[in-house]
Amino acid sequence: MLRLDSGFELDYSNIYNESCIQKKDVNNFERAIQNVWRHTNILRSTGFEEGHVSKDGEPEPILFYQLPYISDQGINTPHMIERLKELGEYGRQHIDTVVSIGIGGSYLGSKVLFDVQCGAFWNSYTDEERKGYPRLYFAGFNVDGLYLEGLIQTLQCQANEKGDDYKVLLVITSKSGSTIEPMANFMVLEKALQERHIAYEVAVITDTTDINSPTILHKMALDNQWKVFSVPYGVGGRFSVFTEVGFVTAALVGFDIEEFLAGAAFMDLACQEEDIFKNPALFSAVLKYIASERYGRIIEVFMPYGESLHSLSDWYVQLLSESLGKMSNICLPYGRTPVAAVGTMDMHAQVQEHQEGRLNKVVQFIKVKEWGSSLMVPNSYSEYPRLDAIGNINICDILNVALDANREALSSDNRFNLTITIPTLNAFHLGEIMFMHCWAVYFESILAGVDAFDQPGVEVYKRLIGPKLAEAKQ
Repeated sequence: MLRLDSGFELDYSNIYNESCIQKKDVNNFERAIQNVWRHTNILRSTGFEEGHVSKDGEPEPILFYQLPYISDQGINTPHMIERLKELGEYGRQHIDTVVSIGIGGSYLGSKVLFDVQCGAFWNSYTDEERKGYPRLYFAGFNVDGLYLEGLIQTLQCQANEKGDDYKVLLVITSKSGSTIEPMANFMVLEKALQERHIAYEVAVITDTTDINSPTILHKMALDNQWKVFSVPYGVGGRFSVFTEVGFVTAALVGFDIEEFLAGAAFMDLACQEEDIFKNPALFSAVLKYIASERYGRIIEVFMPYGESLHSLSDWYVQLLSESLGKMSNICLPYGRTPVAAVGTMDMHAQVQEHQEGRLNKVVQFIKVKEWGSSLMVPNSYSEYPRLDAIGNINICDILNVALDANREALSSDNRFNLTITIPTLNAFHLGEIMFMHCWAVYFESILAGVDAFDQPGVEVYKRLIGPKLAEAKQ
């Protein structure tokens, strides 16, 4: 068990033992771990990853390691934090509904922050229950006309109910301003609001590095005097939840950005520990790499327990896929197929395969010790023994007992699994979990000989979609 002073725990006992990955396996990686530190030290000291270039073939900085720290010289500055707080207060005073429009890293991280802060029923609460913060919906993460029609109808109903004082804020995120899904959704939504005479404002999050040659979206914002926030240079979308890309949504619902960054900073210090048994990201990366390459565990099931962490699985799927699923430096494909799951729901959907299917999986559990809910299952039907068994138990205790039972069942057949446990679910501990996995995929990329920061496979379909859209144009 690896424990940090914050209460964060990584239990590796069900993957690192005499029946699974053994001590001798890890000892064989001493030289490879030295190479990880060589790369890491270069990255932290120069801001560049050895061998990494942009899709244009030019050297490109890698700066995700700076993100937890608020400083005037950093990516996340005190001025930025203050401006986000002002945005949050502006939203409370002037905005009824926010629509956050983005895809991939411009959506997935924001959705995690929203789910942890707000839960599933935020948009059904009264203004007072939301402490004045606006309702918030997501769009642009797909191009689904039926979903978009339903969202437009929802905005219309809210406008009808409130009247002329109703106002929508469209927040559109695209580094280039040419990303098809969010831009198409934005244009449809804006036209719908105009046609229905619903008042709205626009804020954009885009690349603002070159004011003399602005991106499409930045130019649109300048021409229309929209609020502008930045997609920072040197930070890929899958790491951008720790930037304004995630923080604009966070500010608009009252999520504690500074505590989130404090958790990430605490984890970042742990990820600098050279002792592998004190470094959760490095030990996790080594174990998963060995599991893949020596034991054939080429699928990773990421399974937090609790519905408010469901979207964390989706975020991790992108992080793992885009960071590790590519050709290695010896021209062999590498990668571990991620599977998003959530407990206890997927105990009734996937666990049969986890327990008795092929021996090709690692299961990563996320456990929250104390959920802060006092809901008890009443002993209303004690005359039925099986219902009596769950009476007078806190419903969140059932959640954690189920997780423990799942872990034990998998381990009884030497099915590889790890468990991360946090004391409670809050911004600080969420920052720990998410930043640990950012470092873990980087460490594993060095072991595997792949570039964690490019995504050449994505460019293949992008080259094909343009001509096909031209054929579909009416």
